[in-house]
Amino acid sequence: MIITNVNNEIQNKSLAKDIRFCIEFAKKNENKILSLVNGSYDVGYNNIKMNLGKYFTKSENEKFWESHKKYLDVQIMINGTEKVAINDIRDMEVKSFDEEKDLTILEGDKAFDIVMKTGDVLVFFPNDVHKPELNVSENDDSGNIRKIVTKVVFKIEINKMNI
Repeated sequence: MIITNVNNEIQNKSLAKDIRFCIEFAKKNENKILSLVNGSYDVGYNNIKMNLGKYFTKSENEKFWESHKKYLDVQIMINGTEKVAINDIRDMEVKSFDEEKDLTILEGDKAFDIVMKTGDVLVFFPNDVHKPELNVSENDDSGNIRKIVTKVVFKIEINKMNI
C-alpha cells in the first residue's frame, strides 16, 4: 500500500509512471471531476479507467472487505473525508472471487484505519484488503455520522503497468 497526497511532489516523483499519471490527472481535472456524474470514464492513457463515486459514507457493517488481483486501485479523495479499514490478505479469509469484476470478497478483522481527506491518495496492491467509504466517527457535532464525499478510483492493470 502507498499513502500520499496529490501535493506531495517529492514522494510522488518516486512512484510508477501510471500512478503519477493518475495523481496528476485528478489534480489537473478536479473541477471537471466534481461536475461529472457517478460512473466509469476512460482517461485516454494506457487503458486506465477512472471510476467516480459521489456517495454518503457508511458504517462498517454496511460495507464488505475487498481486494483485487488484476488491477491496482489508485484511490484519490477529491472532496470530503472518509475512513478506510485495512488489513493484509494473509490475515483474511477469502469468501468469493468475481473474475469479471476483479473483486475478491473477504472476511476478517481490521489491522488499522486510515482517514482520507481531500487530496489524499491510497494505492492498493492485490494483498491490500480494504473496506472503503466508512464514516470517520460515530457522531459529529450535529449528530450526523454520514458525510457526502467525492472520490475517484483509477484502475491500472498490473500486467500492463508503466513503471
